[in-house]
Amino acid sequence: MSAKIFDVLIYSAATVVILAIISGATQAQREYKEKVDSINLIEVQEPLIIEEKEVDLTSEVIFTSQDGCPPCKAFERECVTPLRKAGWRVTKCSPDGRPTPSFDIKLGGQVVNSKTGYNSRSVFFRWLRKAVEAKR
Repeated sequence: MSAKIFDVLIYSAATVVILAIISGATQAQREYKEKVDSINLIEVQEPLIIEEKEVDLTSEVIFTSQDGCPPCKAFERECVTPLRKAGWRVTKCSPDGRPTPSFDIKLGGQVVNSKTGYNSRSVFFRWLRKAVEAKR
């Protein structure tokens, strides 16, 4: 008999705990709904005039480099000065997850071609020329 009373007490306590959890969740949901309903969506307005950003039309080579990278140093030594003399902007960046060196060619404000690795000046300029010609 006492085992049945003990079982009833355990089940009753478990039921009370479950109901308390459900009640707490229901209360939290009710509070969240009240908070969401109190937001006046009419107050949120989009700007009527959207100013367009100026497009940078400068031709640019963006490259990633890191210390102790022989191909990175070779690129800087062999290509940066000739590119700048030809009117290109050359931007050096920290590694971005790709192998170094990595190159992005930006024409008319948009990246038009990318590659990783550097072999020689002639191979790099041949790749650059093909990318520019494909954009024309």
